[in-house]
Amino acid sequence: MGTAVALILLALGPAGCVRPGVVESTAGGQPALARRIVLAGVRQTRPGVGVPGRLDHLAYDAGTSRLFVAALENGSLEVVDLAAGRRVRSIGDLHLPQGVAVVPAHHSIAVACGGDGTLHVFDSRSLEEGHTLYVGPDADNVRYDAGSDTLWVAYGGATSGAIAGYGPRAWNRLCEIPFGSHPESFQLEPNGARLFANLPKGVRAVEDGSVAVAGRRNCQIQTVIPLAGRARNFPLAFDAGCQRLFIASRRPARLIVIDTQRGAIIAEAPCIDDSDDLFYDARTGRVLVIGGGFRPDLQEPGTASPCSPPGEMGALEVFAVSRSGQLTHLSTTPTAPHARTGLLVPSRHAIYIAVPFRGDTEAEIREYRLD
Repeated sequence: MGTAVALILLALGPAGCVRPGVVESTAGGQPALARRIVLAGVRQTRPGVGVPGRLDHLAYDAGTSRLFVAALENGSLEVVDLAAGRRVRSIGDLHLPQGVAVVPAHHSIAVACGGDGTLHVFDSRSLEEGHTLYVGPDADNVRYDAGSDTLWVAYGGATSGAIAGYGPRAWNRLCEIPFGSHPESFQLEPNGARLFANLPKGVRAVEDGSVAVAGRRNCQIQTVIPLAGRARNFPLAFDAGCQRLFIASRRPARLIVIDTQRGAIIAEAPCIDDSDDLFYDARTGRVLVIGGGFRPDLQEPGTASPCSPPGEMGALEVFAVSRSGQLTHLSTTPTAPHARTGLLVPSRHAIYIAVPFRGDTEAEIREYRLD
């Protein structure tokens, strides 16, 4: 291949990069706070443990316009009616709920609980519980694959873990993908058969993290992409059009871009500390990173990211991504201390951020408009 041709291909980005309707721009990008929905009484059930009142992951059901929030420390699933702008139900007696996913084909909501390793399945309309099954220790992130009608659930400990697939018709276990440590955020390739999983080796890890690529049909790992010099990689998003992964590490606080066709890092940039959720917005071609702010208990003195607001304040950061994968920082919107999880809902052109209670301030969901 000639040098000129190689340079042109590099400028165009990864092979097969398709971004219909996206115009590359570094203008704008500042989310606007639209409303706050209070979650009164969502507090801390284990004094002195973890982030006070920690709220974990969220899911949205378009059929009912409901947002489901895993209130980990409160031991509940909070149900928010976005059309009415208020909480309509708090489902309790859950042992450290962490991951939640909507299964629209079966009108179900699946909640994974890390405290007892169970998966609770509720009817998305009546909110009545229909099934409870044991998955494994520290059941965590949950994803639903509509194409194969399979629900995938991550679980495990520090030295072993897996992502198990379940059939929602009978809630039978179909297969599992084993890993050498607890898998954190994972994503499913749409119109494909791959699964991408973060392997950070724990919340206090100082060693190199990695990303595993596995096949969903044979439930076997295909390759592992090392993250040399980067640890605590928890959130992950996938850009199917350009075959790229976006990962945020916490040590150091960096947003990392991986070309999945080459299995290599192609770009990175500083980002907000203590990130636990990030999203790729295919409509705008931008990446949104949610972080809880600098955590002195989990970092070394003087290592706070330059993108983090002063103190422990959290933030929502927006990055533009070019076709070649290069990152341009557009904005940092301060949110609240320890607000590190949320959910992008493309159909509503909004991102929702979970804010835990602090002092006399109640927990809440903040809606930021992205128009």
